Amino acid sequence: MAYKVKPQNFTSPRGELEWVTIEGEGKENLSGKMQYVANLVVDADDDIVAKIEKFWNENKPPKFKKEAKSNGLYSHTTDSGKVDEDGKKIYEPDGKLYLAFKTGVTFADGKTKKVQVHNAKGAKVELPEGTNIGNGSIGKISGAMGIYTSESKTGTILDAGVTLYLNAIQIIKLEEFSQDAGFGEEEGGDFTGESDFEGVEETEAPATGTPRL
Repeated sequence: MAYKVKPQNFTSPRGELEWVTIEGEGKENLSGKMQYVANLVVDADDDIVAKIEKFWNENKPPKFKKEAKSNGLYSHTTDSGKVDEDGKKIYEPDGKLYLAFKTGVTFADGKTKKVQVHNAKGAKVELPEGTNIGNGSIGKISGAMGIYTSESKTGTILDAGVTLYLNAIQIIKLEEFSQDAGFGEEEGGDFTGESDFEGVEETEAPATGTPRL
C-alpha cells in the first residue's frame, strides 16, 4: 500500500517570482505530465527552510534512513556575465534558494484547475488577457507541503522527499513578461512592417463551386 501523508498548507514568505506558468496548457515535466509551475526566490536562512525540514522529519516514511531525494528547495543561480566556449551564458550560485511549486493542470475528474491570483491587498483578481507574470515580480505563494515516494513493485520505498504544491499566487509587484527580442532602432533603414506591403487584393468569392478550406 502506498505511503500517504496529508499535505500541510502554508504561505510562503515574500520573494521574487520566476518562471511562472499558471495558464493555458501548462509546462511539461520530465515524465510528460503537464503542470502549472512557479518558483519563488528566498534567502538561504529564511524560516521556510526550517519549516520544510521539520515537515520532512515529522512525516517521512517510517524506517526510511536516507536523506530526502529533494525537498522543493534548490540552489538559485544568476547570470555571471561570462560565457562558455560555445558562447552560452554561465550561471553561478548566488547564495539564495528557490522554492519550486507545481500542480497538475486538471483535477482527477478531468476538470481544469485554476491557480487563483490575488493583488497586493489580498483581494482575488483576474489578470488582464495576455498578461503573464514575468521574472522579477514580487509576491507570495499559497501552497502545501506533501510527501512523495518512489516504490518498487514489492512496495519497498526506494526514494522519498517533499513536494511543494501550488494553489494561489499573490502579486505584490508585477513585472510583466514580454518577448522583447532586444533590438533597438537602427539608422539607414526604411522598413517598418506597417505599410510597406500592399497585400493581396481581396476578391469576392464565386457564387458557385466548392469553397476552399
